[in-house]
Amino acid sequence: MGGNTGQDDVEAARELVGQARAAEQRAQTAVAVGLYDDALAHFREESADPFVADLLRWKGTLLRERGETEAAYRCYTSSLTQASKARSDKCQASALNCLAIVAQRRGDLKETERLYRRASVFAAKAGATRLVGMIEQNRGVLANTRGDFAAAAAAYASALGAFEEAGDLEAVSWVLNNLGMLNTRLRNFGDAKDHLERGLAIALDRKDTIVESIITLNLAEVWIGLGQIDRADELCARSLAEAQRRGDHLTAAGALKCRASIERERGALDKSIATLRIALYEAEGSEDRLLHAEMLRELGEISRALGNSGAAKSAWREAQESFKSLGARHEVSDLKMRINGFAPDDRTNSPPADLLG
Repeated sequence: MGGNTGQDDVEAARELVGQARAAEQRAQTAVAVGLYDDALAHFREESADPFVADLLRWKGTLLRERGETEAAYRCYTSSLTQASKARSDKCQASALNCLAIVAQRRGDLKETERLYRRASVFAAKAGATRLVGMIEQNRGVLANTRGDFAAAAAAYASALGAFEEAGDLEAVSWVLNNLGMLNTRLRNFGDAKDHLERGLAIALDRKDTIVESIITLNLAEVWIGLGQIDRADELCARSLAEAQRRGDHLTAAGALKCRASIERERGALDKSIATLRIALYEAEGSEDRLLHAEMLRELGEISRALGNSGAAKSAWREAQESFKSLGARHEVSDLKMRINGFAPDDRTNSPPADLLG
């Protein structure tokens, strides 16, 4: 951060934020990160302006969505420090919510719950209705990961109602994606498709390329579950191309994992395992333990298809341990059956990507 901060500096910073948001819409994420840095340079180190906390959090979220988890964590930690300095309950709640998302990605569920609780307290004190709803739906994602589907559905329904009443279409698209994810895991593919297509329409209308790419990928998973492999392949390719254009390694890794599943379904097993290796490489640095566990499970599926039961069980055991650490009871139970020789229908065995606000 720079020297003296006057009104002209604040206005210049806000103008830069507008440019950063426009760059994000054009999928120029590296440009957007630079513009956030330029905006931060207009504030001196000792500034207590809560806008600095917002800037740090916005930059962190952009980095998080690119899969740069440690860099995002540093931004969120600085945002919380700045929010405390500014004595802003809303900014503290927002930073704590974002730190909880990072903890959840890293698989530290005890810390995740602690941070969401703290975030909820500050959000309620601030009267930040939208933020309360965001935290509620994020808790729904945590419940879904743990296999507590009723709690997840209740959290999503509560958040969706609040966001729809407020006319907050951005947040509505997030919850619709998560409802689609929940219904895919429950194999309610018709409902999943309806929720995801509605969320995708909102993202397209808002020109929200990040949400569009994630929902498109999740729709591909639905089509795999329905046995429509060509349709799934088309959507997967679209999501991958957009993620690569943005430099979004995390979504690219998820799309490559999906492509590996499609290739396995088609019997192209050598291509499938090569694609999965690329997915693992793309995911490096993201620290996404759930995605890593899902890729290990897919590695087991490919190994089984290749006739290598030993390699399959080894990959599944490693995946099972990862899922167990995440509290993902549904996946742990599923993998136990696979390891013991019972092979359930493996379509859509990889949950789609969540959207956390």
